[in-house]
Amino acid sequence: MLKFLIMTKTIASPTLPDINKQKIQIVTIADNRLLLLQFAKFHNEGFQNITGSVEYDESFVEAARRELLEEISLSSQVIDLHHQFCFFDRWGSNVQEKIFLCHLDKIPEIRLSKEHQSFKWIPIEAVKISDFVFPTNFEAFQMALEFIKK
Repeated sequence: MLKFLIMTKTIASPTLPDINKQKIQIVTIADNRLLLLQFAKFHNEGFQNITGSVEYDESFVEAARRELLEEISLSSQVIDLHHQFCFFDRWGSNVQEKIFLCHLDKIPEIRLSKEHQSFKWIPIEAVKISDFVFPTNFEAFQMALEFIKK
């Protein structure tokens, strides 16, 4: 199972020096259930929220909406949770990952990209840290729940 060994969190940093990669993470909740995607076999088969890289000159929001469409064939709005994680990935890149929420009333039809082999919906009250490959995915889920409860 992949785990990041060096990881730090930042909540409100205007710009971070020497960022090599910009990524997004989307917590997807529908009908009080959390969507988790299982990596394709070449990714050690762990589960995670939707993630992806910011491409070219797109904004973080544009990247989040594109990744929703690419990874699960869903066209939807996303909510910026105004939180980010900064960490070094396994290739040594300094990554800035912004967190978004896709909150839906009903569970949508899911069509997975080739990046993932399966998905599951977990009742939000049953979600635990061991459901995720990366601890930041669980932290993002907790932030999304706090946002929804407001």
